[in-house]
Amino acid sequence: MQELLYKTALIALEAGEIVLKYYGLEDFDLKQDSSPLTKADLESNALIVQKLQEISPYQVCSEEAVLEYAKRKDLEYFWLIDPLDGTKDFLAQNGGFTINIALIHKNRPILGVVFAPAFSKLYIALKGFGSFNYGIESLRNARENGALNVAWLEQNKNRLNGERIAQDTEIIACDSMFHSTQATEDFVKKYHLKVQKYGSSLKICALAEGRADIYPRFNGTSEWDIAACEIVLEESGGIVLDCVTKKPLVYNKENFRNNHFVAFAKAQIGGEIYQDILGGNF
Repeated sequence: MQELLYKTALIALEAGEIVLKYYGLEDFDLKQDSSPLTKADLESNALIVQKLQEISPYQVCSEEAVLEYAKRKDLEYFWLIDPLDGTKDFLAQNGGFTINIALIHKNRPILGVVFAPAFSKLYIALKGFGSFNYGIESLRNARENGALNVAWLEQNKNRLNGERIAQDTEIIACDSMFHSTQATEDFVKKYHLKVQKYGSSLKICALAEGRADIYPRFNGTSEWDIAACEIVLEESGGIVLDCVTKKPLVYNKENFRNNHFVAFAKAQIGGEIYQDILGGNF
């Protein structure tokens, strides 16, 4: 399974090259929900689907090519991907977009890869193996020099153990660039949180890195938005708590929409906010 993790990471890196070809262009269509769809989404999707089918026997479900519930409800494993998470960030050219690839086992992610092409940030995780990232400069140099392969990824990974590296004494909350809500603002005020804005899956990855502490999400997300980064956070010692069930998110639902949730870095587990979420007092 570890080799599959590295091969999946290579696919995400290759998809990132495709996405960057379109970075800075403003040509896009609107989907039925009025969210933007670019050529980068479609070409990234096509490559990821093809490559995943070459390295594994598992079916693929993507935001851009949904595998209907009747075909996936009894699958033990399937791939869940967002070929370009944060399309609004992509069009705004702020760099905060990612490629998300997760392997779902029954109703939970067990493998995740998150790649932010504009920042050369790569995060990978495998259940029971750990959560890792890569030095930005070393990854960028390896990409430019054509040195990226399974062996390079295996030798150059840095373990994420959830230890806090942020210098602030305040609790740092991640918030979305484009999807913040009044409920989030009220939550931030109630607990006197310091806010940092990130795009796409980078919010939850910031918790895994120890750069931030908490991520309240009080509006809609879908399974493909969260699966890959959730396993990255979980393997670093953190957790995502569904505000309704008070448990980690459930995947492979008939409806892909998630309940509202709060994600916690390792150091925040057991703290005041964590206890309030469990008790329904937030």
